[in-house]
Amino acid sequence: MEEATTYKVRKEKSIFKLPTDWIFSDPIDLEHKQYVLLDFLKYCDKKIDKFEIYPVYTELSIHLANLQSISSDFKTLYFEKKLHNLDDEILLSDLKFKPVPITDEKEYDEFSEIVKFAGQKVLDYFNIVKAIWTIVYDSISLKVIKNERHFNEFQGYFYFDKNGKRMVWKYQIENRGRLTIDSKMNIILIKTIESTDDNITEYFDFQKKLPIFELQTTMDYPMEASLIPAFKRKILNYTIQKNTISNLKNNGTK
Repeated sequence: MEEATTYKVRKEKSIFKLPTDWIFSDPIDLEHKQYVLLDFLKYCDKKIDKFEIYPVYTELSIHLANLQSISSDFKTLYFEKKLHNLDDEILLSDLKFKPVPITDEKEYDEFSEIVKFAGQKVLDYFNIVKAIWTIVYDSISLKVIKNERHFNEFQGYFYFDKNGKRMVWKYQIENRGRLTIDSKMNIILIKTIESTDDNITEYFDFQKKLPIFELQTTMDYPMEASLIPAFKRKILNYTIQKNTISNLKNNGTK
C-alpha cells in the first residue's frame, strides 16, 4: 500500500451555524439577540439529543472564548482556518482579534446586557456538550492488537465493528516533532469487511510494522460526529503517553 501524505474523513467543509460577529451585528437589541441565540441553542439541543458532539462542541468553544474576550478586553475573535472535518479543532494560534466595533454609549449599555445574557447561556451549553463528550470518550476501550513497540511511527491502523461490519482505517499524526493533545490526526477508511472474518491481516501493511488498534464502545453513538473524533483522541492520548514514558526512560526525568 502506498503511503499518502494526509488522510481525511471527508473533504466537505464543516460550516458553523452562527458566525462570531452575530453579537454586534445590527441591530444591537437585547430581545433580537435573545431570539438569535435561542435559535442557535435549539439547533444545539437537537444535536445533543442525538449525542452528535461535533461540530457543536467546537462552535460552542469558539463562541464562549469570543464572549470572554469581549468581556475582558472588548475584542472579538475570528479565524480564517478552513475546516474540512467535523472535528477539526480551532487552536489558539488560529485565532485573531480585533476591537468590537461599538462606540455609541447607548448601544454599549444594550450590548453589555447582550454579552451578559449570552455568556451564561453559552457556558451552560458548553458544559453540557463537554459532559457528553466525556461520556462518549469513557465508553470507548482501546486494545493494541499488534506492533505495540512501533507507536512512535505516528501512523498505523485501527478497526471497529458495527452492525456486522468491520471498518478498518489508517491514521497519520501530523506535527511529529511537537506531539501534543492538539496534534492533528488524519484518517482514511481503507476497508470494510464482515466482522466475522478473522483473517484481517491482509488488510494491513505489515511490512512497515505499524501499530494496529481495536476499538470498542459500550454504546452505539453517532459515528462521524462522535465516535470517530473520540477514536482519534484515544489513539492520540495513547501515543502521547507511550512517547512520554519512552522519553523519560531514555533521557531521565530532567
